[in-house]
Amino acid sequence: MRLGGVAVGPQTIADVGEFCEKADRHGISAIVAPKAIATMTTEEARAFGEAATAAGLVIGETGFWENLITEDRDLRQDRLARLRIVLANAEAMGCRSVAILSGTRHPSDKAFAAHPYMFTDACRNEVREVVLAALDGLDLGKTRLGLEPYAHSFFYGPEAVRDFIDCVDHPRFGVHLDQANMIAPGDFFATGPLIEKTFALLKPYIVSVHLKDLAWPVSPLGLRWEEVDLGEGNMDFDAYFRHAATLDPDMTCFCEHFASEGDYARNFAHAHRLAARSGHTFRRRRETTTA
Repeated sequence: MRLGGVAVGPQTIADVGEFCEKADRHGISAIVAPKAIATMTTEEARAFGEAATAAGLVIGETGFWENLITEDRDLRQDRLARLRIVLANAEAMGCRSVAILSGTRHPSDKAFAAHPYMFTDACRNEVREVVLAALDGLDLGKTRLGLEPYAHSFFYGPEAVRDFIDCVDHPRFGVHLDQANMIAPGDFFATGPLIEKTFALLKPYIVSVHLKDLAWPVSPLGLRWEEVDLGEGNMDFDAYFRHAATLDPDMTCFCEHFASEGDYARNFAHAHRLAARSGHTFRRRRETTTA
């Protein structure tokens, strides 16, 4: 496994050298692709990837979070075209995955917004066509497209995720695993069995892993998750790391949603401690032995 932070990483080739000291200090060796990946030339993307690789860093993912099933057909085609550019540049860069959401019909056009259409067979079929259109004709050997589970759609529980992956049936498509996004109320106090089921069904299709922990605060609204520091919520990290460690040894695991670099640093330390508790470690820069 390789640890990283979604908001902690170099944005240019010139940043890579300086970042290495920070990476070694925090015991991380995974980074996300630069924010400018969508506007890079192929040569720029390749050069950044070569610099990262030379520094012993693995580029684990980049996200394309725009709504891909908008009813505005012109806007949809524009977004799909730009997603294909990101996929092509990710491949040139050596980035392992591109993450997307299933999208929405909500008038806000926010890809994570809930809408009743998102739970229909029609939506499932539409998202399948978008995924296949995004991948069509691209020569991808390193990069995979990963759909991230999210409670606003059909792509949520382990069984539904596996059914959709089987339905798409494309070798470069998989799941961008965020186990916290897959927790239903009945799973909250039993995340271990949920993790077991997730990896039993999805292990070959996992393209990247996110590390989050959730608490269930007292609220008159009833259902309300709150993201907390790793180890302070109800995620069974012993089970999570035990299974994550059986994936590709270069599998990237990212912390996310923290407000400051200090918050990330604190949670990198938590991640190392939790992994060690279950008998596992994260690979450091240039480390190539199985960890």
